[in-house]
Amino acid sequence: MTIAPPSHRPDITPIVATIYRPMIRGYFGVAAVYYAVLTLMHFGVHSGSALLAIVTASSIASAVLAFFWYGLRKPDTFADLHIITTIANMFMLANVMIAMEIKFAQTDLVYFVIMVMVFALACTSIKQALVSIAAVIAGLFYTLVHNAPELLFNYAFVTSAAAMTAIAITIFLRRTIARTALARHEVENRLERAEMLSEEMRYLSLSDSLTGLPNRRAFFEAFQLSKREEGAGFANWLVLLDLDGFKAVNDGYGHLIGDELLKEVAVRMQDYCGSKAHLSRMGGDEFNIILSNSAEPCVVEAWCRGLLEYIGRVYLIEDRLVQISASIGCHRIDPAVSDAQLVRDADFALLHAKKHGKNRVVVFCEEHAAVAAERFRIEQALRVADFDTEIELLFQPQFDLGENRIVRAEALARWNSPVIGEILPARFIAVAEESGLIANITLAVLKQAIAALKRWHEPVPLSINLSGQDLLSDQIISQIIAQVKASGLDPALLEFEVTETAMMADTHKASSNMLRLAALGHPLALDDFGTGYSNFSYLRSLPISKLKVDRSFLNDVADPMTEKFLQSLVGMAKTLGVDCLLEGVEDELQLIIAKRVGAHMVQGYLFGIPMTAAELPAYLVQRDGRVEESVERDAINR
Repeated sequence: MTIAPPSHRPDITPIVATIYRPMIRGYFGVAAVYYAVLTLMHFGVHSGSALLAIVTASSIASAVLAFFWYGLRKPDTFADLHIITTIANMFMLANVMIAMEIKFAQTDLVYFVIMVMVFALACTSIKQALVSIAAVIAGLFYTLVHNAPELLFNYAFVTSAAAMTAIAITIFLRRTIARTALARHEVENRLERAEMLSEEMRYLSLSDSLTGLPNRRAFFEAFQLSKREEGAGFANWLVLLDLDGFKAVNDGYGHLIGDELLKEVAVRMQDYCGSKAHLSRMGGDEFNIILSNSAEPCVVEAWCRGLLEYIGRVYLIEDRLVQISASIGCHRIDPAVSDAQLVRDADFALLHAKKHGKNRVVVFCEEHAAVAAERFRIEQALRVADFDTEIELLFQPQFDLGENRIVRAEALARWNSPVIGEILPARFIAVAEESGLIANITLAVLKQAIAALKRWHEPVPLSINLSGQDLLSDQIISQIIAQVKASGLDPALLEFEVTETAMMADTHKASSNMLRLAALGHPLALDDFGTGYSNFSYLRSLPISKLKVDRSFLNDVADPMTEKFLQSLVGMAKTLGVDCLLEGVEDELQLIIAKRVGAHMVQGYLFGIPMTAAELPAYLVQRDGRVEESVERDAINR
């Protein structure tokens, strides 16, 4: 059996007092005016000691009632209404008693009946009403006994009836007011609970569930406030912070350790920022800071470097030592600049810090502004571009030194935007990767490459670049596979080039998708070899058939270390059992070095500049003709 807990009636006395207070104040005001007028009237009726007594009594009553009326204008002036109401009632009763002592008149006995009714209705509690009514009845009996005993019975009956009626009315009025007070109490409680719940929901909506920091929504509220403060003369800075290599922590230690690391980073950032800055987590490993009252860029930069140093200290998480760095981009908050532009510029500074070594601070400046404006124009043009018609493919031959012929050509995208004109590949490709639009370009390049292969009488195997985003997207790889299958071409005709840095973002996912392509017969090449990690362990496990050594190694052929570096890279390719292509062979000296270090293939202007799909077949015929003449000439000379 379940026993219900005892119900506790709430204390509604303060609420009842609040409801009664304006009623009692009105009662005091009317009574004060009444006794003030009565004081003036006494001068025309009484004289001598009687005048002095009655005027003194009515004046005091008027003054006391006026004082109580004035005091009740504020809710907290008088703590207990019972006491002041009883005092006021006694002053009014005293006035009647004094008037009866000065001159008894039977007609004035009606005042006792009136006071019984008024006191009962004006009292805030039944006990107080009974006290006041008892005092009135006692005064009535005293007056009748001394002045008109014969009227005692009649007036006692009338007064008692009036008292009972007044008490009954008081009881019902009090009960009604009590119910109203109880209902008001319940409403106020519900309103308070609703406000608390609303505040809690607001807190949750503005807080990050993992770190407890303000979230994205809270950041933009604070951001708007900071812009208004900036307009009022305060100096505020927008600071964007992004952890370096956080994904590697997740991959290496697991997401639980990654979450704990984010919590520890948030705690350190809170300790460092203190009350000087508004710190928020935007999601993932991104944090935004609004730094107040720091006008000079050098001061902000020094403050941010201190933050990076504090964050970069080793963390002990579940008996593991974890270390991580961060990069920061800063921008002075300008009320005249839109929110989106300010964030975009600060993000550009952050991206600049990431690209130039990480673990550093970059303050947005005029030089950045020009580059950022160009980047924004390119990104906007990319978003509305029709790549199927705007992208043009050029093909640069790859020459096999052993077979002495062109064996493949790399497809190079060129974009002539109708909005902003021709743009260098390195520029628009970089922006497309940063803005997540590169996949559209990849698919358009593949589509045109397939079309070119079908047009050529003798198909030339092509090499197509895949970005890191392409490689890590199952959906994009599936679309690539679907396009090739629909074309009916031999997959061996389409080689895909990837970079080491693209794979390092998620080696497991990258390896999985590379295996999908290799399983269908697509050759895979590792581009920019030697400029990244060159991790032998993971290279050995990937289905790579070619290593393309970056052109930067041939920039200084006079350096004796050049040849040694190239020999080591070519040697690694031989160890892996794959071909090695040397990029950037532009002259005979570079070709000699390529041959001396043992490169299988070369690519560069010496063996063909990038050319159109119509020019490549003709160039191949011309090149083969020159090679045959050279072979015949060598045979005759021998």
